[in-house]
Amino acid sequence: MKKNSTATFLFSFFILFLSYSSSHAQEFSDVCTSAETISSLSEALQQKETIQKLDLSMQKMTTLPLEVTQLKNLQCLDLSFNKFGTLPPEFANLKNLTYLNLAGTRYMAKVPAVLKQLPNLKILDLRDHPEWNKTVFEEAKKMLPNVQVIIQ
Repeated sequence: MKKNSTATFLFSFFILFLSYSSSHAQEFSDVCTSAETISSLSEALQQKETIQKLDLSMQKMTTLPLEVTQLKNLQCLDLSFNKFGTLPPEFANLKNLTYLNLAGTRYMAKVPAVLKQLPNLKILDLRDHPEWNKTVFEEAKKMLPNVQVIIQ
């Protein structure tokens, strides 16, 4: 009987985990799905007032071009897998940003403090940072209590 109850518990836990994971994935996939993705900064700057989604991932950038901070209506920004050490103070100008992807930005020692100044930030993707210890992720969650921080 004990084996049966253990198996039932594990099965129930697994089902609960799957339902949590799928709802988490749904929230993630709903963000920024309706906006057109622009993958060129020069093209984005031509649409300064209307651009909502910019993908600058894997550009081997070591610093963020300050022109990005002119995109006042930007809601979704993918900076993943670049070589940033930090983000400039001007990044705080992106007041409408709701989603930021910093996955694989391994030159960052920690989450930039400027993110605290983004009032609409809802999701921060920090996956693929194996060099960071648990404390770095905990500090990020404390610094951004109203932001869903994705680490896995």
